[in-house]
Amino acid sequence: MSNTHWDPARYGLFGNERLRPAIDLIARLPKAASGFSPRHIVDLGCGPGSVTAVLADAFAASGDDAPRIVGVDSSDEMLETARKRSENIEWQKADIASWEPDGQVDLLFSNAALHWVPEHSTLFPKLIEFVRPGGFIAIQVPNNFLAPSHQLIGEAGIEWRKEVAEAMHVARIMRPGDYFDVLAPACDDIDLWQTQYCHVLTGPDAVYNWTSSTILRPVLAALPDDEARATLTKKYKDRLNQVYPSREDGRTLFPFNRLFMIARKRSE
Repeated sequence: MSNTHWDPARYGLFGNERLRPAIDLIARLPKAASGFSPRHIVDLGCGPGSVTAVLADAFAASGDDAPRIVGVDSSDEMLETARKRSENIEWQKADIASWEPDGQVDLLFSNAALHWVPEHSTLFPKLIEFVRPGGFIAIQVPNNFLAPSHQLIGEAGIEWRKEVAEAMHVARIMRPGDYFDVLAPACDDIDLWQTQYCHVLTGPDAVYNWTSSTILRPVLAALPDDEARATLTKKYKDRLNQVYPSREDGRTLFPFNRLFMIARKRSE
C-alpha cells in the first residue's frame, strides 16, 4: 500500500458509504448455519478497523470458540485508530505485498485495499496459498478508475502529466475475467460480481472530499511544490463541480463502481 500518510479522520468522513460494500461482501459469505465456522480470520488492509469489527461480529462466538481475528495495515495512523476500537482483535503493521500469516487462514478478507498493491496476477495466487483447503478468500476493490472522478485528475494535472500518471498507476486492478483466471486453478465456487453504489454526499466540494482521502493523495504527494498542488486542486475542484453538480438541496450524487469476489479454496 502507498507509503504516504493516511488521515483516518478524513477517510472516515464517508464511513457509512465505505462500510456498506464490506457489509455486502460479508453478507455473501457462508455462516455457521452452512457449516462454515472460521477459526482464523485476517482482514488485509484493515484501515481504522471499522470493517474488521463488523467482520468479528459476523463470526462472533463465545468463550474458547471465539475465532482469532487479525487486522493488518501498513499505516501507523490507521492502526492507532484501530487499536482504540477493539482490544480483542490483533492489529499488525505490515505491507500486504510482503505479509505472511503465522498459520493457515480460514477466511482471508480484504475490503478496498488490494488496489494499492501491484501485480495481482502474482499476488492473488500467493494469498490463496495462505488459505487452508475449504477456506475462503473474499475481496472487494474499487472499480471506478474510468469514472470522471478519477479521469479528471489527469486533465487537471496535464502540466505534470508524467508525475500524475505514475502516481495514479499506483492504484489499479485487473479485469473481472483475469481474477477468475487467477482464482480458478486453486479455488471453486468462485463468485464474481460488480455493484454501482449511488452515494448521496453533502456539503461543498463533496466528490473532491471523497477522492482527496484516497486516489488524490499519491498524486498531490508526487507534485513538485505547493504551488503545483494548489493549481491542480483548483482545476480539479472546478471540473468536479461541473460533472457532479450539487443539487438544490445541497446534496451531490456520486456513482461509484466496485468489484467483489468470493472463492473457496479447493480441498486437497
